[in-house]
Amino acid sequence: MNAPDFFDGGRRLRNSGDDPMPSVRNRAIPLNGFWRRVPASLMVVAALASSFIPTARAADNPAKELQAQFEAAKASLAAGDLASAESHYIDAIVLGLRQLAKISLSLGQTDKAATYLESALRLKPDDVETQLDAAGVWFRNGQVAKAKTLLKSLVATQPSHARARGLLGRIYVFEGDSDNAIQELKASVDLEDDFETGYFLGIAYLKASKLAEASAWFHQLQSTMGESAALHMLFGRAYLVAKIPQQAIPEFRQAIRLDPKYPRAHGFLGYAYLEHYQEEGYPQARQEFEKEVKLHPDEYQVQELLGIANVNLRDFPAAEVALLHAARLRPKEASVYLYLGETYAATNRIKAAVEVLEKYVSMVGNPEEDKLREASRAYYLLGQNLRRLGREEEARKALARSQQIREAKFKYDVKHIFDEKKSSEDAGESRVSDRVADLLGAGSAEEKQGTQNMIQQGLPVGPVGKQPATAKETAAAKQYRSFVGEILGSSYNDLGVMRAKDSKFPEAAEFFRQAAAWKPDLPGLDLNWGFASFRAELYLEAVPPLGLSYSMLEKDEKVVEVLHPFLDHPPDDAGLLLAWGTALVRTRQPGAAAGIFRRLLEQNADNPSVHLLLGKAYAQQEDYASAVNELSNASRLDPRLPEAHYYAGLVYLRQKEFESAAREFRAELDLRPGDLHTLYHLGYTLLLQGQLPESISLLREAVKAMPDYELAHFELGRALLQQGDAAGAIESLERAKKLAPEHDAVYFQLSQAYRRAGRVQEAGQAVAAYQKLIEANRLKKRESLEMDKP
Repeated sequence: MNAPDFFDGGRRLRNSGDDPMPSVRNRAIPLNGFWRRVPASLMVVAALASSFIPTARAADNPAKELQAQFEAAKASLAAGDLASAESHYIDAIVLGLRQLAKISLSLGQTDKAATYLESALRLKPDDVETQLDAAGVWFRNGQVAKAKTLLKSLVATQPSHARARGLLGRIYVFEGDSDNAIQELKASVDLEDDFETGYFLGIAYLKASKLAEASAWFHQLQSTMGESAALHMLFGRAYLVAKIPQQAIPEFRQAIRLDPKYPRAHGFLGYAYLEHYQEEGYPQARQEFEKEVKLHPDEYQVQELLGIANVNLRDFPAAEVALLHAARLRPKEASVYLYLGETYAATNRIKAAVEVLEKYVSMVGNPEEDKLREASRAYYLLGQNLRRLGREEEARKALARSQQIREAKFKYDVKHIFDEKKSSEDAGESRVSDRVADLLGAGSAEEKQGTQNMIQQGLPVGPVGKQPATAKETAAAKQYRSFVGEILGSSYNDLGVMRAKDSKFPEAAEFFRQAAAWKPDLPGLDLNWGFASFRAELYLEAVPPLGLSYSMLEKDEKVVEVLHPFLDHPPDDAGLLLAWGTALVRTRQPGAAAGIFRRLLEQNADNPSVHLLLGKAYAQQEDYASAVNELSNASRLDPRLPEAHYYAGLVYLRQKEFESAAREFRAELDLRPGDLHTLYHLGYTLLLQGQLPESISLLREAVKAMPDYELAHFELGRALLQQGDAAGAIESLERAKKLAPEHDAVYFQLSQAYRRAGRVQEAGQAVAAYQKLIEANRLKKRESLEMDKP
């Protein structure tokens, strides 16, 4: 079993807590609600890799490591060492689940990652690395108390575990417990030099108002890492996190000096100017935002902030350009329409102002607490502009709504005035003007928490550039998932067999159930699962796998026998119902089959795939009218469903309705232009209709793509013979004869082609061979019939 090269470089799979540059791609690092998706490109990656990532060894390659555990289990099983085999199988499953969790984290699928890790812990609850992986995922999912409890118990028993202490320290930073955060993070760094943990230690110093210690620590990190723009960007962002913008400004300036085109450097510097200088900072901030959008014009937040800065500076033409660009980049972001409305109103384009302001209030709906101030302003502007258009009643409602939201904001502020805040930036507030504060406080729910989100997610990795709203799984990741799934399925299955041999049938059934979740097509699995469930007296669980197992073996009588007790109350599984109904048809019980198919359709009336499966089942039983009806329903429910038109074409072909068959095959090719079997059948259908030129063209395409497809060569030979191309026909038919020497019709067509080419002797030989095969086939058929007699 060869693994795809998904984890590049053979790097050891680690959780983000112990990898200085975790391999989770495109992670969001919101800062004070500002950059809603701000991954740092970290050009220090090379330095980090050389300083903190061990040199790749065979054991560091996750695929090889997983394969080695699986093969060790197989070897122990073959040697009869069952205890060792079980241990290796469990280790293989736990490792595979951890690797899948890592991939899921890279796609932002934290719930799926947690499921994988919790499954691993059920199998091996004392595995420390899995415990740490799970704690990290729980932390990211907001289950802070659960993660903290586990980590504190680990640190108590293993105080020298750097990763455990580092992750616990980050939780303390998250909770605002700076003293404990510093203690744990410092202990972690002392145990294992790790840049990410060291960086969060610097943030913990800043959170504790220990500016001198933080500055000295960052200087030490710089001495270790060397001078780079990326490093100064991180330092600047740490100072912004701690609300010390005057310290952030020189860091961003230094980053720009080292690399004038470093992504987002000008944008962060502009933001730092606004944080530090307030209203007076708009001219400088605008200059930096303009520099950023020249370098990266599709950076949404910078375009919007540039627009807001221009609104504040009363440069409305420039504001409009930036805001419209931002709206094109993210048309579903509401805030930009508020500032566009203000821009249009200031330039006396009242109808346009009303239009975008109405769009804003429609998108916001009932505003959350962080949107109250912005929404109140939007309704106020909308009311004023509606009044200017003479729409007095609508204006009155909008202004009343503005007042209502403003009062709600006041009540909320009064209610929470004495609340203990983790940090000022977490409230989404800013010392800059209300307009910028509203933008900085906006964002999706998971991105509002600024520092907290960065502490939970860790530092990002990967190139800076346009980031997708959601990460997409690559082909390599899918291939690796499949590779791991095969190992997990086989491992669970073998563990189930071992438990079954020990007569531990409930445990065996559970292992088989897990195997089916990962590799349902594993040979013999359904039968194993069914029998183990039956012996464990889990009868309801036993029936489906046994029924499907017999169905795959085409033991229709057994399928009917096993499922008969459920005839009055059939199960809901669509695949099982289809197998059952098909078995009933084949065993000549059409009444019972009709009931099963009726239930299948009742539960899946709008499922095109079920109609497709039913159509194929009816076609196999030569019930062509029902087949056409179901296949038509499938295409109606999903006009782009693959294979529905193809099978409809085959049904029409069987009924010699060639025009309808050709129409369906052409419809299939519209959906799947390169499907070779559809090409062949369309070519064959056109041949039967006498449309030789197009038929020959399609059949040539089919044999070119499928050189070993005997039928395509045969039909091409027939078509060429009908067209009068004896030489071409002979070439195709001889190829067909070579591929299928017992196909009698090939010899008959060859005899015709040889005769037309004047090759009389070869024609006679072909006729003789044809007659010999016809007689041999007749005798075989007679012998078969005699053997079937009672």
